[in-house]
Amino acid sequence: MVYTVRCVSCGFELYRGPEPKTVEAVAKIWGGYCPKCLSPIERRPIKIAAKLLTRPR
Repeated sequence: MVYTVRCVSCGFELYRGPEPKTVEAVAKIWGGYCPKCLSPIERRPIKIAAKLLTRPR
Protein backbone atom coordinates (compact mmCIF):
# COMPACT_ATOMS: atom_id res chain seq x y z
CA MET A 1 0.00 0.00 0.00
CA VAL A 2 1.22 3.50 -0.80
CA TYR A 3 0.11 6.60 1.09
CA THR A 4 0.15 10.09 -0.42
CA VAL A 5 -0.48 13.62 0.81
CA ARG A 6 -1.16 16.29 -1.81
CA CYS A 7 -1.44 20.07 -1.77
CA VAL A 8 -5.07 21.14 -1.86
CA SER A 9 -4.27 24.16 -4.04
CA CYS A 10 -2.08 22.69 -6.80
CA GLY A 11 -2.10 18.92 -6.29
CA PHE A 12 1.66 18.67 -5.72
CA GLU A 13 2.57 15.38 -4.03
CA LEU A 14 3.98 16.40 -0.66
CA TYR A 15 4.46 12.85 0.60
CA ARG A 16 4.42 9.38 -0.92
CA GLY A 17 5.48 6.32 1.03
CA PRO A 18 4.62 2.95 2.53
CA GLU A 19 3.78 4.36 5.97
CA PRO A 20 0.93 6.78 6.69
CA LYS A 21 1.94 10.24 7.94
CA THR A 22 -0.27 12.89 9.47
CA VAL A 23 -0.81 16.07 7.50
CA GLU A 24 0.78 17.95 10.37
CA ALA A 25 3.97 15.85 10.10
CA VAL A 26 4.13 16.43 6.33
CA ALA A 27 3.57 20.18 6.78
CA LYS A 28 6.47 20.24 9.23
CA ILE A 29 8.77 18.61 6.64
CA TRP A 30 8.02 21.39 4.13
CA GLY A 31 8.00 24.26 6.63
CA GLY A 32 4.23 24.66 6.44
CA TYR A 33 4.14 25.71 2.76
CA CYS A 34 3.82 23.85 -0.53
CA PRO A 35 7.16 24.10 -2.36
CA LYS A 36 5.43 24.38 -5.74
CA CYS A 37 2.71 27.01 -5.23
CA LEU A 38 3.77 28.40 -1.80
CA SER A 39 0.26 27.96 -0.38
CA PRO A 40 0.07 27.21 3.34
CA ILE A 41 -0.41 23.49 3.93
CA GLU A 42 -3.76 22.92 5.60
CA ARG A 43 -3.15 21.26 8.99
CA ARG A 44 -6.27 19.14 8.85
CA PRO A 45 -7.14 16.77 6.02
CA ILE A 46 -9.64 18.22 3.54
CA LYS A 47 -10.27 15.05 1.56
CA ILE A 48 -9.44 11.46 2.32
CA ALA A 49 -9.61 8.92 -0.50
CA ALA A 50 -8.69 5.29 -0.89
CA LYS A 51 -8.11 3.45 -4.14
CA LEU A 52 -7.46 -0.19 -4.79
CA LEU A 53 -4.81 -0.47 -7.47
CA THR A 54 -4.43 -3.66 -9.43
CA ARG A 55 -1.15 -4.78 -10.89
CA PRO A 56 -0.95 -5.53 -14.59
CA ARG A 57 -0.55 -9.20 -15.40
